[in-house]
Amino acid sequence: MLRTRLDRGGDAKLAAATALWLGFDYLLAYLLYASLLGGALTLLLIQFRLAPLPAMLARHEWVQRLHRKDAGVPYGIALGGCARDLSRHAWMKAIVL
Repeated sequence: MLRTRLDRGGDAKLAAATALWLGFDYLLAYLLYASLLGGALTLLLIQFRLAPLPAMLARHEWVQRLHRKDAGVPYGIALGGCARDLSRHAWMKAIVL
C-alpha cells in the first residue's frame, strides 16, 4: 500500500467499507446521513477555527492541530457516527425478523 500510495483517502475507504458492512438497503440513508453530519461538523470546525484558542485547550497538541486553519476536516468522525447509528437499526431489524 505504501509503494502505490493507497494509504491516502482513508475517509473514502472507510465510507466504502461501511457501506458494504451495512448493506445496500442502508446505502442511501448512510450517504445522506453522513453528508449531513459531515456538513455540520465542517460548520462547527469553521466556527471553532475563527475563535481564539483558549489557553486551557492550547496545551493539547491534537486541539492545536484541529484549530489550524490549513488543517482538513476529520470526516471520519461523521462517517463513524453515522455507521454506528445505522448499524443499530440494521441489526435490530435483522434480530426482530
